[in-house]
Amino acid sequence: MSTAALSAPYAAVLEAVLARLIPLDELGPGAREAGVMGYVETALGQWHAHHLDAYAAGLEALEQRALDAYGQGFARCDDAQQDALLEQFERDDAFFDLVRTHAIEGMFGDPRWGGNAGGAGWELLGYPGPREEWTAAEQQLGTAVDGSSAPR
Repeated sequence: MSTAALSAPYAAVLEAVLARLIPLDELGPGAREAGVMGYVETALGQWHAHHLDAYAAGLEALEQRALDAYGQGFARCDDAQQDALLEQFERDDAFFDLVRTHAIEGMFGDPRWGGNAGGAGWELLGYPGPREEWTAAEQQLGTAVDGSSAPR
């Protein structure tokens, strides 16, 4: 099962949530650009499948709050409205913690798992990615490592 099991509007809500949790800014790419939605889709279809019901219920509740507060769905709300709704969820709902955890996994985990496209999250952290070999000089404390030669 994947997020395709979620209705298209709820998938749009999830994508908007992820984009607000890790937005594109002057420091670099956000969740959209790093393919975090792809990670969450894969995870919900495989190793996080047991969370699919929580996602459906949480996204439905968030969508309903947006409709009640602003007369439109979450994905159509502006950034400030979305942030206000997410602040409410952060205080009131364990679903927020679940989605935030999965957003972090998708942004900064190994790209082989479906997120962190092109190492975008690692680049934000200055992490060159895993390497099979480190020279003796690179292993010295206080040594800056140039990640430009690290494989992706």
